[in-house]
Amino acid sequence: MSIRDRLTDPALALTPSERKLVRVIIANYPVAGLGTVATLAERADVSDPTVVRFATKLGYPSFTVFQEALLDEVEQRLRSPLMMMEVRQGRDGARDQGRHPMRSYAVAMARALDAGSEGLSPLEFDRAIDLIALCKGRILLLGGRFSGLLAAIMEAHLRQLRPGTHLLAGPATDLIDRLADITPRDLLIVFDYRRYQSDIVSFARQGRARGAKLVLFTDRWGSPIAEEAEVVLAAEVEAPSLFDTMVPALTQVEALVTTLVERIGKPALQRIEAHEQVRGANRVTVDRNDGAPHGKERSS
Repeated sequence: MSIRDRLTDPALALTPSERKLVRVIIANYPVAGLGTVATLAERADVSDPTVVRFATKLGYPSFTVFQEALLDEVEQRLRSPLMMMEVRQGRDGARDQGRHPMRSYAVAMARALDAGSEGLSPLEFDRAIDLIALCKGRILLLGGRFSGLLAAIMEAHLRQLRPGTHLLAGPATDLIDRLADITPRDLLIVFDYRRYQSDIVSFARQGRARGAKLVLFTDRWGSPIAEEAEVVLAAEVEAPSLFDTMVPALTQVEALVTTLVERIGKPALQRIEAHEQVRGANRVTVDRNDGAPHGKERSS
């Protein structure tokens, strides 16, 4: 079992401090684990002894031995046929100047999705599912200039699965007023990617201070909100573009919603059916029998 596999093993019982360590190491694997004990402890906001004890918990007699194992793993990968194939494919791709931009971008997104799935901790994902499924209060979703679109998509899905789901949006003054209603029963889901927005960071911290639990969707560098969050789900954002991509993050949202439907089960299906009945009664959507050309569906 690789060190990455050990870190993401669902059977590994972790303390809150150890979860912080796992997030930091996985977010920049394997480089984050190759520095000093003090550097890793500072990045994860834990004590030096916590880092040493965690290495022992993983089965290594010392942090030095843990790093040696990590270096061995890196060296083996560098010598592997898989790595050589990846390098060759990268060179071939660079020579392929005739590839259509759409195809090139699609290939880049496929790589980003693959990298993101490798870096995502199943433990963090499962904890996010638990927090949402077991939330007794409201679920409040918030995002920034572009990531607010992800918050809106997730809210639209969650609203079909359970009541008490709200998208936080609008003028800054209205948003600030919403802080007064936050209680320890609520769950705050925040999307914040580079360049991190100061107003989003401030709201999340104040909501956390009022007792709300916090799930953060961010990039592999980690929004400042990560220090406050119970769960951090990091996604790859780099793309062959002037702009960061939201495709891997959207994949996380859709995977989470799909898993939640299975987790909640019959109550979720009953609520979805109730929504469909109301929409049908109000003719929210138009199907082919309502005037669309034969053989074609109209999308809403």
